[in-house]
Amino acid sequence: MYFCKTVNLCAMTAVIGLGLAGSVRLAMAQDATSVEMHGGTVTFDVGTNISAISVHGKSGALDGRADLRETGQGLTVAHVGFNLPVNSLETGMAVRDSHMRKYVFTTPDGQTPDVKFEASNSACTSNGANNLTCEVTGDLAIRGVMRPFAMTVRVKKDGAGYHASGDGIVKLSVWNIDRPSQLGVQTADDVKLHLEFTAKAVPSPAATTAANRGGR
Repeated sequence: MYFCKTVNLCAMTAVIGLGLAGSVRLAMAQDATSVEMHGGTVTFDVGTNISAISVHGKSGALDGRADLRETGQGLTVAHVGFNLPVNSLETGMAVRDSHMRKYVFTTPDGQTPDVKFEASNSACTSNGANNLTCEVTGDLAIRGVMRPFAMTVRVKKDGAGYHASGDGIVKLSVWNIDRPSQLGVQTADDVKLHLEFTAKAVPSPAATTAANRGGR
């Protein structure tokens, strides 16, 4: 079966197809936004076998990057990645910090790799007034071991960027981490995480090139 009866018709069809494909790629590139976050805050809270005692910790060194695309229904997160240096986590007590890093975050060969999170294709729904709720499911690496992990992230558009907060629960047993204990006090298996960060748009390579040319 012949789809093109003449060479000219085949050539015209190919040109139109290439033009449409180029237009789709251009529209997708224009709709996509890359954002970066630096110095975000992570807090954690874990109970113990003694109801009056719990452990709280914090870090202000959360970094990350995300590729976003706005849709009529809200926002699609094509990809997001977070990075948190283990040594930035503090509980307010040096001895406890040392124990935490040793028993929770140190690998058998003595390394303390950063905590990392990666996720793709997460949908965010609009709650009105630039407020969005995202159910983000990906993989969290602790001690370099990746395990599935989910977070609920609330996002508010803020000018050219976004302010976001997220919550999730890390179960130490999922990563085969024994619950730390000291002087008869042992932590629970569930660790509550809370994230706060502001993400700002990253200029596209084309925009950066144009700006550099304009400054000459």
